[in-house]
Amino acid sequence: MHLTDDILLKAIEEKDEKAFSQFYERYGSTILCFVLSKVHNKEIAKEIVQNFWVNFWENPRILRANEKGSVKVFLLQYLRFRIYDMYRIADPETIPIDETEILSHTTAYDNIEKEELKEIVRDALKESSALTKDSFWMRVDSVPAKEVANELGVTTQTVHNKFSKSLATIRKYIKTYYPEITSEPVMGKKHPKKR
Repeated sequence: MHLTDDILLKAIEEKDEKAFSQFYERYGSTILCFVLSKVHNKEIAKEIVQNFWVNFWENPRILRANEKGSVKVFLLQYLRFRIYDMYRIADPETIPIDETEILSHTTAYDNIEKEELKEIVRDALKESSALTKDSFWMRVDSVPAKEVANELGVTTQTVHNKFSKSLATIRKYIKTYYPEITSEPVMGKKHPKKR
């Protein structure tokens, strides 16, 4: 009998080693290949993957299943954020835009389309300055930081700082108002009303 990811997660939460092994068999190679494709370094990829498995065993709630009982989409999104965190900690002044993939077509839930996610990001940044918004969207559109700096009349460091601040704002907003696409839900928060 094929157990859904959702059922395995519940069993892993009860420290069922057989369920953990089954989950590992199901996703182990997918996770390693995915991380390796993003960081292009075996040692770093192994470290990220090892940290993931330790964290997952300690707290399986870092993942969620979608309505079909699958965690794959959410799992890949979770790993993207961990990869971003690794880059941010290692070199906070240089944030590789292709590694953040905040507006990736793959989201934590199948029903959140790219345009919906962009709308969430726009809402998250609505209180930010025009400079912050402009630099963020230009970087998301893969405009090099130097070009963004020239266009907006600021330093490259300012562009990096504004982008980093934007990501922090977006992640906090999503964690607060859209807990279903984060690993740590915030209870009792309502989605802000659309204007």
